[in-house]
Amino acid sequence: MDDDLQIDNDEDLYRNPVYYEPAGRNLDLEADDLGVPNGQGLLDVLIRMRKRVPVDKRGLICPDCRDLRGRRVPMYLVERDDMWFASHYRKRGDKPISHESDEHLARKERIAKDSEDHGFPADIESQTPDGHTRLDVRITGANGIVLGYEPQLSAQTARGMRAREGARRRRGIQSVWDFADPNRTGIGRVPYVRTPDLPASVIRVQKNPIEIREGNFVLEEGHCTPSGALDRCPKKPYDPKNPTATGYCGGWHRVLVPAYQSSSYAVERGSLTLTQFIVEAAAGERVPFQRDGYYGWLPVQQWQNYLEANGPGPEKKRQAPSVRHGDRRDRCTEDRPTSEVRSEPKQRRGSRSIVLQSRPAESEEARVPVDAAGKPIPLCHICGTPASLLGSEGLPEHFSCLRAQES
Repeated sequence: MDDDLQIDNDEDLYRNPVYYEPAGRNLDLEADDLGVPNGQGLLDVLIRMRKRVPVDKRGLICPDCRDLRGRRVPMYLVERDDMWFASHYRKRGDKPISHESDEHLARKERIAKDSEDHGFPADIESQTPDGHTRLDVRITGANGIVLGYEPQLSAQTARGMRAREGARRRRGIQSVWDFADPNRTGIGRVPYVRTPDLPASVIRVQKNPIEIREGNFVLEEGHCTPSGALDRCPKKPYDPKNPTATGYCGGWHRVLVPAYQSSSYAVERGSLTLTQFIVEAAAGERVPFQRDGYYGWLPVQQWQNYLEANGPGPEKKRQAPSVRHGDRRDRCTEDRPTSEVRSEPKQRRGSRSIVLQSRPAESEEARVPVDAAGKPIPLCHICGTPASLLGSEGLPEHFSCLRAQES
C-alpha cells in the first residue's frame, strides 16, 4: 500500500495539523488519546493501517489544504525521536506540498522587505549553489556574510534541526532560527532568537516592532564578590547539597548572560527588535557563538572581549591516527621504530604441530653387583653374568652354564 509513498526526510518534517474525518476533529499528536474522547487506542489503530489500508482511505487529511485550497490532501503519520508528525501524501517524484502557515509566510516576507530597505539584498526560498540546502530567506550581508533566516513555528525533531544547521554551517551560512514557542527543542541547540507568537496581519505591518525575547546575549564583567556585579562565580558550580556555600572567588570575570537578565543593558539599549537584529547581523556587528554546547548571538566586540578573557574554549579531541605517517618504502615491519601507535614487534611463536623424534638412549654408568657383605660378585666365565659359585677349576660359573657346556 505504501510502496509509491514519498517519505519526507527529517528536514521536511513539521508538526503539521492533521484532521481525522471519522472523529470530525484535529488530532493532538502529543496526547495519549490524540485529543479524541475514548481514543486511547486510536494511535495503534492508525499504525496497524500501514501497508494494509491505502493512505487516502485512512481518514487523515490536511485541514489547511481543505480550508485554504479546497482540496482533500491525505496525510500519513511518521515517528521521529519519540515524536509523531503528520506529512502530506505524495507519490514518488512529486514536489513537496507547502506546509507553511500564513504566519510563517508573513515572517519571511517581513524580514526580506526589512533587509532590502536597509540595503541588504534578500531572496525568499533560495537554494544554495550546490542545490542541497534551501533557505527560507537568504540575506546577502557585508563582507561576504550570508544570513539564512529560518522561522520555526512548527515542531521539528532534534535530529532534523542539527542536520539542517550543520548543512548550513558547512556552506558558510549564518543561520538565524526564529522560534515563537519557548518549549521548542531547537532553542539553545542552534543559533536562535525567540520572538512573540503574532498573527500574520500584525507581522506584515512594518511599523509594528517584533521584540526579541531570547537568544540575544551580552557580556558582563566585574569583581566576583558579594557586593560585585556578578551574581555568582562562573568557575564555582552551584552545589544543591550545600546551597549556602559561598559562590564567590574574589577575582575578576567576564561572563555571557541573556540580555533580559542584564538590567544595565536594558537601560542602555532598550528592547532589541527583530529588524534591528537582522540588520546588525548582516552588517557583521552581531555574531553567533557557541559556548559549553549552547548557542546564541552576541555583539561582535563583546564576543572578542569575552575570548580575550576566557580563551576560545577547549578544542575538540582529534582521534589519533591508526597509521604512523612517514616514509616506509625501504623499511619492513620489523625494522620500523616503535611509536605511540605501534609497539615493539612480538616475537614469532612456533607452530603448534608436534614432531615425534626418537630420543637417544641415555648413557648410564654400569652398576657392579655386590653380595651381602658389599663385595663385588664375579662374573661367570661362561655367560658373563654375575655368578657367586666357584667351579672345580676355581672359576666363577653357573651350574646350568657348565652342564650346557659339557653336553
